[in-house]
Amino acid sequence: MLSRRGDGLGERLNSLLNAMRLAEILGVDFRFTWPIGWFGKDPLHAVTRADEFFSADFLGDHLLATDDAKRGFEHLAGPADLDSLRHQLAAAERGVMAPSRPLHTLIDQEAVPAVNRGFAAAFDAVGFHPSIDAVIAAARAVPLDARTVGIHLRGGDMFGHYRAWTAYGYKIVPLPVARALILRFQAEGCQVVVFGEDAQIIVDLCETTGATDASTVRPTTAMTSAEAAMFDMVLLAQCDRIVSGWSGFAIQAASISDKTVEHYHDILSPSDVIAATRADLGPHDDRYDPGRRAFAWWAAYYGARNELTHEEGVELLRASIEADPTNPRARLRLAALGYREGLLESGDEALLDALIIDVSAGGVTLESVMVLSLLTPRGFDSAEIVDDFELGARDGSGPALIYRGALRAQRGDPDGAREDAAAFRAYAAGNPRLAGLPELDHLVGATIDERIRRTGQTGIDRPTVSR
Repeated sequence: MLSRRGDGLGERLNSLLNAMRLAEILGVDFRFTWPIGWFGKDPLHAVTRADEFFSADFLGDHLLATDDAKRGFEHLAGPADLDSLRHQLAAAERGVMAPSRPLHTLIDQEAVPAVNRGFAAAFDAVGFHPSIDAVIAAARAVPLDARTVGIHLRGGDMFGHYRAWTAYGYKIVPLPVARALILRFQAEGCQVVVFGEDAQIIVDLCETTGATDASTVRPTTAMTSAEAAMFDMVLLAQCDRIVSGWSGFAIQAASISDKTVEHYHDILSPSDVIAATRADLGPHDDRYDPGRRAFAWWAAYYGARNELTHEEGVELLRASIEADPTNPRARLRLAALGYREGLLESGDEALLDALIIDVSAGGVTLESVMVLSLLTPRGFDSAEIVDDFELGARDGSGPALIYRGALRAQRGDPDGAREDAAAFRAYAAGNPRLAGLPELDHLVGATIDERIRRTGQTGIDRPTVSR
């Protein structure tokens, strides 16, 4: 049984413990890889070399060189029962790879009850480096109230090109929501400890609410990023309740203490989230940086999107756009709302704004067009609004043509994609907002060509990093 992950610490440990559990169920040994790559240099990640994280004995028994793990191992396929697991293992040349997500998502819980057990005992069986063992012990020694809530804030996916994707938003607790949760739990008599990598944001949040910043109870001796991460993970595991988005770090903390993560959506209703966002950002609009403000408004919209009136959806999306004007995600949704309601002019205005920003950004393709046609391993990132763009193009929208063209390219229809691109060029030549834009014609061609090229090579766009 193999754990082979090359991403963040939480996902690596989730996969490792899954491999240990599956090996126990099947009566086989387990191996794991520990590649470093750019993660070892990224300050937002806590991945360090294997010999600095695990004991020499544990590595000697279980570490497999990354290159040696590239062939002969098959992905675990589900839904599986015990016979299926054994069959998959026997059919694989060398073994089966454990997933990082919870085992019960792939394995029948009734047929294999062991997948329901937590990982406290398995975690204790991992041979960690002495320095990691020391911070684990220190975290377990921190005195916490009997009713302590740990809130984990993940922030990395709000920035860079990931901020334009829908795929990772479910991992993040918006800051206005975190503030509302802290106040709610405190009113119930609970101690609240806040965890995350955005130190200054957490300092401000804790100073203005009275919550405890997890970093303030760490040992006073200097710690590496990996040591600090493990201290925080184990301290979060010690909390009576763990509240977060679906981040690997929080899931790992819950699993090693035989608990489950509570997603904030299970505590606050969509209308509660909207109210908390308005209450926090309305009078305190400068409290957070633009990226976090934009995400908070976006999350308020997205969580309630199926319950909102058209006007309410437009209001929340425009607030997100105002905070982060160059992020195409909210503009694409705003255009989709217009086309869905038959408001062609409204949809077109949102896309014209997006295209003008794309050109002014100086990139090699039209970013908003690429975002709409982005495929992840789960399908189109914008799957919910693809039909709205198709509707807009059929109803006579000029801007929607280039977006539909990219969708056609991604679906393996290069002729249809180029046909839409040609029609869009004709529209743009006569549109006063687009006609004089330098590089637009070139970017249209480059975007369609890139979509056709990527589809021809792999058939799917995948994130550069599994988050």
